[in-house]
Amino acid sequence: MKGLLALCALTFYPALAQPERTAVRWLTFEQLADSMRARPRPVLVDVYTQWCSYCRMQDRITLADPAVAEILNRGFYAVKLDAEGQHPLRFLGRTYRFKPTGPDAGIHELAELLAKTNGQVAYPTLVLLNERFELLHRRVGFTSPGDLRKLLNVPPKPDGG
Repeated sequence: MKGLLALCALTFYPALAQPERTAVRWLTFEQLADSMRARPRPVLVDVYTQWCSYCRMQDRITLADPAVAEILNRGFYAVKLDAEGQHPLRFLGRTYRFKPTGPDAGIHELAELLAKTNGQVAYPTLVLLNERFELLHRRVGFTSPGDLRKLLNVPPKPDGG
């Protein structure tokens, strides 16, 4: 009878049958400022847009990977930045705003600052900053879990290379 009840519970509550997955603990930029004052760490900024299919794929595959989440949660602060978000953000003592570029189009100034490569911003872009918010790496396009684990585990060069 107990076995039947357990089987029913697992059938009707599939979440109980799933092992608990580690999730990345995402911070806002406001939370990041407070966290950095208390305990400085490197920062990973995920620059994305709502319409970007590769951004969604990177969320589902790479950023949902338990090993990636474990590395990020253990030694980094992680922040998501909607490149088309229209809310002002305060970062490094300055307020960054949404900048319209045409009808129903625009880019957030902070996304432009962090993600611009060769005069262009592409999505997704992962930006790795050190504890002093200096650029260590900028990775444009979909990044696999293995590539991100390597990036996060390899001591980065201060010049961003």
